[in-house]
Amino acid sequence: MSEKKIPLAFAYSWGLVPDPMIPNVMAEFKWHGVDKLVFGSVLITRVINEPRFWSVLHRHAVNQGVELIAVHAPWGQGYDLCCPEKGRRPGMIEDHKRAMNYCAESGCKTYTVHMGAYESVFYHTPNSELRPLVVNTLENLLPTAEKLGLVIALENSYERSNTPDEVIWYIKQFDSPFIKCCFDVGHAHLMAPFPGKKREKYFGEMDAAWGPVVEEYEGACENLAPYIVTCHLHDNDGYSDAHRLPGEGTIDWKTLIPAIRRCPELISMQTEVTIVPGLSIGKLVSAFRRIMGEE
Repeated sequence: MSEKKIPLAFAYSWGLVPDPMIPNVMAEFKWHGVDKLVFGSVLITRVINEPRFWSVLHRHAVNQGVELIAVHAPWGQGYDLCCPEKGRRPGMIEDHKRAMNYCAESGCKTYTVHMGAYESVFYHTPNSELRPLVVNTLENLLPTAEKLGLVIALENSYERSNTPDEVIWYIKQFDSPFIKCCFDVGHAHLMAPFPGKKREKYFGEMDAAWGPVVEEYEGACENLAPYIVTCHLHDNDGYSDAHRLPGEGTIDWKTLIPAIRRCPELISMQTEVTIVPGLSIGKLVSAFRRIMGEE
Protein backbone atom coordinates (compact mmCIF):
# COMPACT_ATOMS: atom_id res chain seq x y z
CA MET A 1 0.00 0.00 0.00
CA SER A 2 1.40 3.42 -0.96
CA GLU A 3 2.00 6.04 1.74
CA LYS A 4 -0.71 8.64 2.09
CA LYS A 5 0.36 11.94 0.50
CA ILE A 6 0.24 14.71 3.11
CA PRO A 7 0.37 18.24 1.70
CA LEU A 8 2.88 20.72 3.09
CA ALA A 9 1.52 24.28 3.20
CA PHE A 10 3.97 27.17 3.42
CA ALA A 11 3.39 30.08 5.79
CA TYR A 12 4.66 33.58 5.13
CA SER A 13 4.94 36.76 7.23
CA TRP A 14 2.09 38.48 5.42
CA GLY A 15 2.07 41.39 7.84
CA LEU A 16 5.32 42.55 6.21
CA VAL A 17 3.84 42.53 2.70
CA PRO A 18 2.09 45.61 1.20
CA ASP A 19 -1.19 44.65 -0.47
CA PRO A 20 0.07 45.24 -4.04
CA MET A 21 2.88 42.73 -3.40
CA ILE A 22 0.63 39.86 -2.22
CA PRO A 23 0.23 38.35 -5.71
CA ASN A 24 3.99 38.71 -6.30
CA VAL A 25 4.75 36.62 -3.19
CA MET A 26 2.21 34.01 -4.27
CA ALA A 27 3.75 33.94 -7.75
CA GLU A 28 7.24 33.45 -6.32
CA PHE A 29 6.07 30.46 -4.28
CA LYS A 30 4.50 29.02 -7.42
CA TRP A 31 7.73 29.61 -9.37
CA HIS A 32 9.52 27.48 -6.76
CA GLY A 33 6.98 24.70 -7.24
CA VAL A 34 4.80 25.47 -4.19
CA ASP A 35 1.05 25.73 -4.70
CA LYS A 36 -0.13 25.13 -1.11
CA LEU A 37 0.00 28.08 1.31
CA VAL A 38 -1.12 28.74 4.88
CA PHE A 39 -4.08 31.05 5.39
CA GLY A 40 -2.13 32.96 8.05
CA SER A 41 -3.72 34.67 11.04
CA VAL A 42 -2.89 38.11 9.60
CA LEU A 43 -4.84 37.30 6.44
CA ILE A 44 -7.87 35.67 8.05
CA THR A 45 -8.12 38.43 10.67
CA ARG A 46 -8.25 40.97 7.85
CA VAL A 47 -10.84 38.90 5.99
CA ILE A 48 -13.29 39.00 8.91
CA ASN A 49 -12.71 42.70 9.56
CA GLU A 50 -12.29 44.26 6.12
CA PRO A 51 -15.14 44.18 3.57
CA ARG A 52 -14.08 42.73 0.22
CA PHE A 53 -10.59 41.68 1.31
CA TRP A 54 -11.63 38.04 0.94
CA SER A 55 -12.65 38.50 -2.68
CA VAL A 56 -9.37 40.28 -3.45
CA LEU A 57 -7.29 37.62 -1.70
CA HIS A 58 -9.20 34.77 -3.32
CA ARG A 59 -8.76 36.31 -6.77
CA HIS A 60 -5.01 36.65 -6.24
CA ALA A 61 -4.75 33.00 -5.21
CA VAL A 62 -6.72 31.80 -8.23
CA ASN A 63 -4.76 33.99 -10.63
CA GLN A 64 -1.41 32.81 -9.27
CA GLY A 65 -2.41 29.15 -9.14
CA VAL A 66 -2.04 28.64 -5.39
CA GLU A 67 -4.38 27.40 -2.68
CA LEU A 68 -4.77 28.53 0.94
CA ILE A 69 -5.34 25.07 2.40
CA ALA A 70 -4.39 25.36 6.09
CA VAL A 71 -5.25 28.13 8.50
CA HIS A 72 -4.02 29.69 11.71
CA ALA A 73 -7.08 31.32 13.27
CA PRO A 74 -7.04 34.84 14.70
CA TRP A 75 -5.33 34.81 18.09
CA GLY A 76 -4.49 37.10 20.99
CA GLN A 77 -6.30 38.44 24.01
CA GLY A 78 -9.54 39.14 22.13
CA TYR A 79 -9.58 35.91 20.07
CA ASP A 80 -8.16 33.19 22.33
CA LEU A 81 -10.70 30.57 23.37
CA CYS A 82 -10.27 31.33 27.07
CA CYS A 83 -11.07 35.04 26.70
CA PRO A 84 -12.85 35.89 30.00
CA GLU A 85 -14.29 39.31 29.08
CA LYS A 86 -18.07 38.90 29.02
CA GLY A 87 -18.54 41.80 26.63
CA ARG A 88 -16.08 40.32 24.13
CA ARG A 89 -16.94 36.61 24.27
CA PRO A 90 -20.04 36.66 22.01
CA GLY A 91 -18.19 38.66 19.36
CA MET A 92 -15.11 36.45 19.65
CA ILE A 93 -17.19 33.34 19.06
CA GLU A 94 -19.00 34.88 16.08
CA ASP A 95 -15.68 36.07 14.60
CA HIS A 96 -14.35 32.50 14.74
CA LYS A 97 -17.51 31.17 13.10
CA ARG A 98 -17.18 33.68 10.27
CA ALA A 99 -13.50 32.85 9.87
CA MET A 100 -14.30 29.13 9.77
CA ASN A 101 -16.75 29.68 6.92
CA TYR A 102 -14.17 31.59 4.87
CA CYS A 103 -11.55 28.92 5.58
CA ALA A 104 -13.85 26.11 4.49
CA GLU A 105 -14.61 28.04 1.31
CA SER A 106 -10.86 28.29 0.69
CA GLY A 107 -10.48 24.52 1.00
CA CYS A 108 -9.02 24.30 4.50
CA LYS A 109 -9.63 21.04 6.39
CA THR A 110 -8.25 22.14 9.76
CA TYR A 111 -8.68 25.30 11.87
CA THR A 112 -5.75 25.85 14.24
CA VAL A 113 -6.59 27.83 17.38
CA HIS A 114 -4.90 29.04 20.55
CA MET A 115 -6.62 28.03 23.76
CA GLY A 116 -4.99 31.12 25.23
CA ALA A 117 -1.90 32.23 27.11
CA TYR A 118 -2.58 35.84 28.11
CA GLU A 119 -4.68 35.09 31.20
CA SER A 120 -2.31 32.38 32.33
CA VAL A 121 0.87 34.39 31.83
CA PHE A 122 -0.12 37.90 32.89
CA TYR A 123 -2.81 37.19 35.49
CA HIS A 124 -1.70 33.70 36.57
CA THR A 125 -5.27 32.49 36.18
CA PRO A 126 -5.29 28.77 37.01
CA ASN A 127 -6.30 26.23 34.41
CA SER A 128 -9.29 25.27 36.56
CA GLU A 129 -10.77 28.71 35.83
CA LEU A 130 -9.75 28.82 32.17
CA ARG A 131 -11.08 25.39 31.24
CA PRO A 132 -14.79 26.25 31.52
CA LEU A 133 -14.26 29.25 29.22
CA VAL A 134 -12.46 27.16 26.59
CA VAL A 135 -15.09 24.42 26.83
CA ASN A 136 -17.87 26.96 26.36
CA THR A 137 -16.15 28.41 23.28
CA LEU A 138 -15.64 24.96 21.76
CA GLU A 139 -19.26 24.02 22.48
CA ASN A 140 -20.30 27.06 20.46
CA LEU A 141 -17.85 26.41 17.60
CA LEU A 142 -18.32 22.66 17.27
CA PRO A 143 -21.65 22.75 15.36
CA THR A 144 -20.07 25.07 12.77
CA ALA A 145 -17.05 22.78 12.46
CA GLU A 146 -19.30 19.76 11.96
CA LYS A 147 -21.39 21.53 9.32
CA LEU A 148 -18.29 22.66 7.40
CA GLY A 149 -16.27 19.47 7.83
CA LEU A 150 -13.52 21.55 9.44
CA VAL A 151 -11.46 20.07 12.27
CA ILE A 152 -10.68 22.46 15.14
CA ALA A 153 -6.99 21.87 15.93
CA LEU A 154 -5.87 22.91 19.43
CA GLU A 155 -2.24 24.06 19.47
CA ASN A 156 0.24 23.13 22.19
CA SER A 157 2.45 25.94 23.40
CA TYR A 158 4.81 26.71 26.30
CA GLU A 159 2.49 28.06 29.01
CA ARG A 160 0.58 26.23 31.75
CA SER A 161 -2.67 26.77 29.86
CA ASN A 162 -1.32 25.18 26.66
CA THR A 163 0.67 22.11 27.65
CA PRO A 164 0.17 18.88 25.70
CA ASP A 165 -1.75 17.55 28.70
CA GLU A 166 -4.17 20.47 28.47
CA VAL A 167 -4.67 19.86 24.74
CA ILE A 168 -5.43 16.19 25.44
CA TRP A 169 -7.81 17.10 28.29
CA TYR A 170 -10.00 19.17 25.93
CA ILE A 171 -9.90 16.57 23.17
CA LYS A 172 -11.02 13.84 25.56
CA GLN A 173 -13.66 16.12 27.08
CA PHE A 174 -15.40 16.34 23.69
CA ASP A 175 -14.37 13.02 22.10
CA SER A 176 -15.27 14.46 18.69
CA PRO A 177 -13.63 13.88 15.29
CA PHE A 178 -13.86 17.66 14.84
CA ILE A 179 -11.68 18.63 17.85
CA LYS A 180 -8.09 17.42 17.56
CA CYS A 181 -4.52 18.79 17.80
CA CYS A 182 -2.14 21.03 15.88
CA PHE A 183 1.28 19.84 17.01
CA ASP A 184 3.71 22.75 17.20
CA VAL A 185 7.14 21.14 17.04
CA GLY A 186 9.01 24.29 18.07
CA HIS A 187 6.90 24.75 21.20
CA ALA A 188 7.34 21.08 22.09
CA HIS A 189 11.12 21.33 21.63
CA LEU A 190 11.24 24.44 23.80
CA MET A 191 9.54 22.57 26.66
CA ALA A 192 11.46 19.31 26.25
CA PRO A 193 14.25 18.44 28.71
CA PHE A 194 17.73 17.59 27.51
CA PRO A 195 21.00 16.86 29.33
CA GLY A 196 22.55 19.99 30.77
CA LYS A 197 19.58 22.25 30.03
CA LYS A 198 19.77 25.37 32.20
CA ARG A 199 16.78 27.35 33.47
CA GLU A 200 18.65 30.67 33.23
CA LYS A 201 19.11 30.31 29.46
CA TYR A 202 15.40 30.35 28.66
CA PHE A 203 14.14 33.44 26.86
CA GLY A 204 12.40 36.18 28.85
CA GLU A 205 8.81 35.13 28.17
CA MET A 206 9.36 32.06 30.31
CA ASP A 207 9.90 34.25 33.37
CA ALA A 208 6.36 35.60 33.17
CA ALA A 209 4.90 32.24 32.15
CA TRP A 210 6.56 30.02 34.76
CA GLY A 211 8.67 31.93 37.26
CA PRO A 212 11.82 30.28 38.62
CA VAL A 213 10.82 26.67 37.83
CA VAL A 214 9.81 25.61 34.33
CA GLU A 215 7.78 22.40 34.21
CA GLU A 216 9.42 20.72 31.25
CA TYR A 217 7.50 18.17 29.18
CA GLU A 218 8.99 15.05 27.62
CA GLY A 219 7.43 12.99 24.85
CA ALA A 220 5.01 15.57 23.45
CA CYS A 221 4.90 14.07 19.97
CA GLU A 222 4.31 10.55 21.25
CA ASN A 223 1.54 11.63 23.64
CA LEU A 224 -0.23 13.83 21.10
CA ALA A 225 0.26 11.52 18.10
CA PRO A 226 -3.21 9.90 18.17
CA TYR A 227 -4.83 13.34 17.92
CA ILE A 228 -2.54 15.25 15.52
CA VAL A 229 -4.28 16.45 12.34
CA THR A 230 -1.80 19.17 11.37
CA CYS A 231 1.48 20.59 12.63
CA HIS A 232 3.65 23.70 12.72
CA LEU A 233 7.23 23.10 11.59
CA HIS A 234 10.01 25.44 12.75
CA ASP A 235 13.29 25.14 14.65
CA ASN A 236 14.86 26.59 17.80
CA ASP A 237 17.69 25.92 20.25
CA GLY A 238 15.45 24.61 23.04
CA TYR A 239 15.52 27.94 24.88
CA SER A 240 13.47 30.37 22.77
CA ASP A 241 10.48 30.33 20.41
CA ALA A 242 12.68 31.47 17.52
CA HIS A 243 10.70 30.08 14.55
CA ARG A 244 13.88 29.44 12.58
CA LEU A 245 14.56 27.34 9.50
CA PRO A 246 15.06 23.60 10.00
CA GLY A 247 18.75 23.06 10.66
CA GLU A 248 19.24 26.41 12.41
CA GLY A 249 18.26 24.94 15.77
CA THR A 250 18.64 21.62 17.57
CA ILE A 251 15.51 19.68 16.55
CA ASP A 252 16.25 16.15 15.29
CA TRP A 253 14.29 16.36 12.03
CA LYS A 254 15.41 12.92 10.80
CA THR A 255 13.53 11.36 13.71
CA LEU A 256 10.68 13.86 14.00
CA ILE A 257 9.36 13.99 10.41
CA PRO A 258 8.82 10.21 10.15
CA ALA A 259 7.13 10.26 13.57
CA ILE A 260 4.72 12.97 12.44
CA ARG A 261 4.00 11.18 9.17
CA ARG A 262 2.96 8.10 11.16
CA CYS A 263 0.22 10.02 13.00
CA PRO A 264 -2.99 8.26 11.98
CA GLU A 265 -5.19 11.38 11.74
CA LEU A 266 -2.67 13.62 9.93
CA ILE A 267 -4.30 15.83 7.25
CA SER A 268 -1.65 18.45 6.51
CA MET A 269 1.71 19.85 7.57
CA GLN A 270 2.53 23.57 7.80
CA THR A 271 5.71 25.60 7.93
CA GLU A 272 5.83 28.38 10.50
CA VAL A 273 9.21 30.07 10.03
CA THR A 274 9.55 33.78 10.71
CA ILE A 275 10.66 35.64 7.61
CA VAL A 276 13.82 37.58 8.51
CA PRO A 277 16.13 39.74 6.36
CA GLY A 278 18.06 37.51 4.00
CA LEU A 279 15.59 34.63 4.05
CA SER A 280 14.29 34.21 0.53
CA ILE A 281 11.32 32.10 -0.51
CA GLY A 282 13.74 29.89 -2.42
CA LYS A 283 15.84 29.25 0.69
CA LEU A 284 12.67 28.61 2.74
CA VAL A 285 11.35 26.07 0.26
CA SER A 286 14.72 24.35 -0.14
CA ALA A 287 15.17 23.92 3.62
CA PHE A 288 11.84 22.12 3.98
CA ARG A 289 12.37 19.97 0.91
CA ARG A 290 15.58 18.73 2.52
CA ILE A 291 13.93 17.62 5.76
CA MET A 292 11.08 16.05 3.79
CA GLY A 293 13.60 14.03 1.78
CA GLU A 294 12.76 15.76 -1.48
CA GLU A 295 16.25 17.19 -2.14
